[in-house]
Amino acid sequence: MTPYAKRQKKLIAVLRRQGMDAFFVSKPENVRYLSGFGGDDAYLLLTGSKKFFITDSRYYLQAKKDVKGFVIIIAKKPLSELLAEISAKLKVKKTAFEAGQLPYAAYKRVAGRLSERGIEFLPLEGGIDGLRQVKDASEIALIRDSIAILENAVLYFESILKPGLSENDLASKTEYFIRAASGEWASFEIIVASGPNSAFPHARPGDRIIRPNDMVLLDLGVSYEGYKSDLTRVFFLGKINKKQKKIYDIVKEAQRRSIKAIKPGAKISEIDGIARGFINAKGFGGGFGHALGHGIGLEVHEGPSISTRNHAEIKPGMVFTVEPAIYLPNWGGIRIEDMILVTKKGCEVLTDDIDK
Repeated sequence: MTPYAKRQKKLIAVLRRQGMDAFFVSKPENVRYLSGFGGDDAYLLLTGSKKFFITDSRYYLQAKKDVKGFVIIIAKKPLSELLAEISAKLKVKKTAFEAGQLPYAAYKRVAGRLSERGIEFLPLEGGIDGLRQVKDASEIALIRDSIAILENAVLYFESILKPGLSENDLASKTEYFIRAASGEWASFEIIVASGPNSAFPHARPGDRIIRPNDMVLLDLGVSYEGYKSDLTRVFFLGKINKKQKKIYDIVKEAQRRSIKAIKPGAKISEIDGIARGFINAKGFGGGFGHALGHGIGLEVHEGPSISTRNHAEIKPGMVFTVEPAIYLPNWGGIRIEDMILVTKKGCEVLTDDIDK
């Protein structure tokens, strides 16, 4: 059984527990997760006995190549009508959809057509997103491939980092390196933030010129076969001063303590609390405002959120970031971000080979 077939089977089990007959999938990442299709404008309709892949003529050849085990339909009529016709033929009574994904206007069109056939169109919370939080072996392998490219990109960035270049120069050169070296692309807009600009957690590269003795923050990820990586490192040009060293050491120790506590069964909120509590105790709690991390896979930010508000238990196969930070306005910010794979007994730091 292929990884896609196993995922479909798990989803059908979720549907049956919820009393649903079919599931309509519209989120591109979820379409890819269930079918392997990496293009745009595609939808799935899954039931216990039939699976339909719906797209338009632009993607027919790609669908034939990528998608197995589905009836491929090239839509020649509105999607709402097509779904109603298929559902009626299969005698579906209740069709679920992704509650957090479908725009209201689209929902009204589809729900209206299905209603005409006596079919309910009902929201399902976290059906696929919940499954995606635990990665299978094929997903973990692709994430490792992404990290291998990322490691080379970080080494390249370090090799060109010098005073006189702008943040934009460094970001664009690094993006080009990823494309030229691997044929892949950055999984999000590369962050290069120097000096006081690094105090902005999601700074955008600008025209600021790198200066001698600057502190430069790099936040970089690579997309490989749809799967993402994400890493933050801080580089120091020239001698590291006492304040930089103090804050860097606090952030690094906060990360070490939280990673040490990661294991199956641990509460996610407690992992965040360990790092946050350490930074608070050192007097810099006001400089760490965001969550400790986030799940990563087909999306850069996906479940689980590694925050004090998430009291769920950590499970083997989860992949997420741990990225404590301290940001001080008009001075700068230090964030150290690594990717973690939860194992049966503890965890593995997937990005540990990329020097801190």
